Amino acid sequence: MFENKKTERICSLYVNEMHLVVMLIPYIEKNLERNVKIVTILEKDLNNELDVLLERTNLNESKKKKIREINWDSKKLDEIEKLNLKNGIVIINGSREFVERVNFLIENKAEKIINCIKLEDFEKRASSVLEKHDKILNTLGEREISEVFHIDLRNNVRL
Repeated sequence: MFENKKTERICSLYVNEMHLVVMLIPYIEKNLERNVKIVTILEKDLNNELDVLLERTNLNESKKKKIREINWDSKKLDEIEKLNLKNGIVIINGSREFVERVNFLIENKAEKIINCIKLEDFEKRASSVLEKHDKILNTLGEREISEVFHIDLRNNVRL
């Protein structure tokens, strides 16, 4: 039944790894409160950035513990097939090649995929990135692409 559902794709732009973690935490916290499963597929370990951020936040210890329980370690491509991605949100971060390969490997296996893209890479291929995604995630949460960029890519019209 799930395999017939289209995976919702969301892109999220970040400047550096600390900015990425700062931006993701409120979104993750909100979804954990709703008991949504969160899976990370990271090319680079983000534990240090997470620890620094959680030390400086006023989240209660229970929320911090839930956020830490998400696996913030890097993953090899051959580990991905072993992950249970059903009924959850998958956060992917890494090089362009890593993100594209992971998306190919998990096609239609997750309800929602958030591809985290470094801003400098996004600037080089903005239209291509936005065309492949349904929404964008920023500090305000999930938004329609046209709300953030004032462009309707499906009709090639600037709003």
